[in-house]
Amino acid sequence: MKTKSCTFLLTCVLISGGASHLLGANMRSFIESVRQKAAVVYVGSVKEVRVLQRTKFDIKAKAVVDVKAVMRAPGISPQQATIEYSSYDDKTPMLEGGPQYQLRPGVWVIVFANSSDATIPPAYLLQGSREELLQRVEGLRDALSRMPPDQLKVNEITEDDRRVQMSLYEKLSASLRAVK
Repeated sequence: MKTKSCTFLLTCVLISGGASHLLGANMRSFIESVRQKAAVVYVGSVKEVRVLQRTKFDIKAKAVVDVKAVMRAPGISPQQATIEYSSYDDKTPMLEGGPQYQLRPGVWVIVFANSSDATIPPAYLLQGSREELLQRVEGLRDALSRMPPDQLKVNEITEDDRRVQMSLYEKLSASLRAVK
């Protein structure tokens, strides 16, 4: 019995240790409902990045994005968008509790935002090459399509939400394939 207890305890420690890298970021941002509730979703490439403010603990930056496709937006679809976000570098370490990004000109982004107001940070942001983003979106779509009912509940979405998100991921995939 003592061996089973020790094995169970060791397993719990290993699992929690393996997930510890996620604790630095906002764990809530990893659930599907954050992406599903985003009022604004677009794909684009970073055109310009400016540092707005640097402190000992944080870098406030602004990125100008050339919008290639808009999936969700109240009103008119912009050709450019601006994102204000928290960043880090060699002199300013990453903060626990994130999210922080290191955006560079030429990097592609998929932005899930609660508002088109640039001063409100994105609810969720993916960055990388167009091909990397395509793989990540397809991964999100595939994971969502296989998600059992209990996981849907953990991710705070319904079957109707799943259908809406699956459609969004299909549109994102199509736009990433089409845009060069």
